[in-house]
Amino acid sequence: MKNAIKAELRKLLTVRTTYIIVIGCLLITALFAGYIEGVRASVPSLSNPDLLAGESKSAVLFVGLILAFVGLMQLGHEYRYNTVMYSLTSSNKRLKPFFAKAFVVALFSAGMGLFVAFFSPLCTILGLKIGGHVMGPQHFDYMSVILRCTYCVFAYSMYAFILVAIIRSQIGAIVAFLLLPLMGENILAALIKDKVHYLPFSSLQGVVIQGAFKGVSPAQNALVSGLYIIVGLAVGAFLFQRRDAN
Repeated sequence: MKNAIKAELRKLLTVRTTYIIVIGCLLITALFAGYIEGVRASVPSLSNPDLLAGESKSAVLFVGLILAFVGLMQLGHEYRYNTVMYSLTSSNKRLKPFFAKAFVVALFSAGMGLFVAFFSPLCTILGLKIGGHVMGPQHFDYMSVILRCTYCVFAYSMYAFILVAIIRSQIGAIVAFLLLPLMGENILAALIKDKVHYLPFSSLQGVVIQGAFKGVSPAQNALVSGLYIIVGLAVGAFLFQRRDAN
């Protein structure tokens, strides 16, 4: 398993799209958190005690969706370039490549989530200094905010990875990943109304934004999204072994 993980790490770090996505996400974060919310900050926002914590949360909710494409492509490229059989035949067990990929995606996404959660408020602080603004006293529960932000990016990436494992098409998974949170959950939300927090992407918003759903804590939302990930990985692993065994 150790060799399989090393192989997947090499794949992750030698694909240009990984660096393009990461650099793009950092530039977007710097633009919004550093320039718009920092250099060009409005006077009312400067007195907001949750300004910096809000920057971390806003960054991971938006940038996390983009970073998830790294996880999607970690398996999606195998199907796109028809190299999945090489990965399967290089291992003595069919599921080793699958779980090695899942582990690498989880490691990468959690690391990037942690980084972005710190990077975004730092950009805001720097932008405020450049713009000559004075920020009011801040309330930043570091442990809680950082953990929830890190989990959010991790979960987004795992959702993307699970989708491509089930669909087995990079393009199909990309379309599904974009449509589910933007259209699918909005339609379902109109049907189930007060049970929106049971939807996969909505539950992640509840993890990051405390009080997003009345009477539902971030821990409960994390449990819901975690169950989606566990069940999704189990289904993805089963289909990966059955479909690609021959």
